[in-house]
Amino acid sequence: MKLVPLYNKLVVELLKNEDESVSKSGIILVGKQEPYYRGKVISVGKGHYQNAIRIEMDVREGDVIRFLKNSGMAVEFDTVGNPTQIILTDNDVYAVEEE
Repeated sequence: MKLVPLYNKLVVELLKNEDESVSKSGIILVGKQEPYYRGKVISVGKGHYQNAIRIEMDVREGDVIRFLKNSGMAVEFDTVGNPTQIILTDNDVYAVEEE
């Protein structure tokens, strides 16, 4: 099933932080706790309307973004119950990572 976001929404796949690692027994070892998530944009809505004019999204499919951990709505989960995909609005996105 593919989720198609509407208006100014986007579907994001959560990425693992670089400082996280998993022990042999499956325990996640976390370094410094960050207040944000990193995610890869999977799908983007067409934008929102203001004064009958459509405003395009600044984020594109494939972008790696940063957003606060309490943002959005989780829609996909792994076997342990941790979210793997989240639906956000464009206002929830704080930054796009560039190479």
